Amino acid sequence: MSEKSKFSALVILAVVFTIGGLFGVGGTVAYLKQTRGNRGDRSAHIERSPRDIYRVQVDRMMERLEKSLSLTEIQVPLVRAEVTKFGDVMLEVHESMRQRFHGLIEERSHAIERHLNEEQLAAFREDRKKHRDREKAIREWRKNGGKDGAMLDLIWKPGSSSSASRERTCREVTC
Repeated sequence: MSEKSKFSALVILAVVFTIGGLFGVGGTVAYLKQTRGNRGDRSAHIERSPRDIYRVQVDRMMERLEKSLSLTEIQVPLVRAEVTKFGDVMLEVHESMRQRFHGLIEERSHAIERHLNEEQLAAFREDRKKHRDREKAIREWRKNGGKDGAMLDLIWKPGSSSSASRERTCREVTC
């Protein structure tokens, strides 16, 4: 093979690889724009009430139902009214159950504390405090858009959990 044909083959390969790379990058960018374009801007996360979140969920559900069921213009408001009516009741049940659930947790903790000695009681209360702090950190993380990759270190500090395997699993699977 002559030097000229080797050079020509090399140029053709370089052109093909360059075109492939450009299409690969362009395709990835187009895909990311398409999949992430519907999310909106999460950097300017505002405080939303449960009712605001609920309204967004109803809107998303209606979008899915309209597309998948091909609802007519007459059906859309009727279906939305049903979704909203039952959703309001479900939200009220959820809130009342949340209060009852937290009450049961407190009741359980007091029942456990009655059977502990002073040293165990101190350790139990410290574990509960760590758990509340982790839960608070998770809520703050979610409130801020959940973008911080260091959240695992904030939540699962070595020694902060009584279960080493839980910590290891959480770090390996990235919760």
